[in-house]
Amino acid sequence: LFFVAETLDPDAAIPYADVDVERLLREQGVTQPAFGGVTEDGVAISMSAQAVRPGAEQRDRLIGTALSTTLTWPDAAQIDIVSPEGIVDFASGEAILQGGATLTSSTGYVVTSERIVARMDAASVATDSEISATGPAGTVTAGRLELTRQTDADGGYLLVFKDGVQLLYQPQP
Repeated sequence: LFFVAETLDPDAAIPYADVDVERLLREQGVTQPAFGGVTEDGVAISMSAQAVRPGAEQRDRLIGTALSTTLTWPDAAQIDIVSPEGIVDFASGEAILQGGATLTSSTGYVVTSERIVARMDAASVATDSEISATGPAGTVTAGRLELTRQTDADGGYLLVFKDGVQLLYQPQP
């Protein structure tokens, strides 16, 4: 019985992740965070991200990548908003989804805008830039939109398109 050592190829070493250790030590952050809550009127709000880090100047802000926010109403209506980047500002109660945000509703509408702002305390959504929407009624373009809770007796939500609204109505067969 003979034992012969084989020659080792240093290029065939175990591959390691390509990580900048100095950057990881210098910057704080969390990967794959998720958090949520429920508003006073029963709207469940959840948010997740690929990664978040604290804001440089304001510590009550989180700067995130690949953000996803879901608002679910007690009647099971739902809105999902995704964006490649964004800011969660705990002081103002806003989640600012930017860099090309997409809102998808359970009623069949898909809205795209450069920036969508969701209020976490009031379950409201607004844009401050142009929107393009498609849905069961057709195509809508507008300067901005707002989804807010009404303060009247029924307490429902109202979606308003503003600033140069154009609707291309396409009736369903």
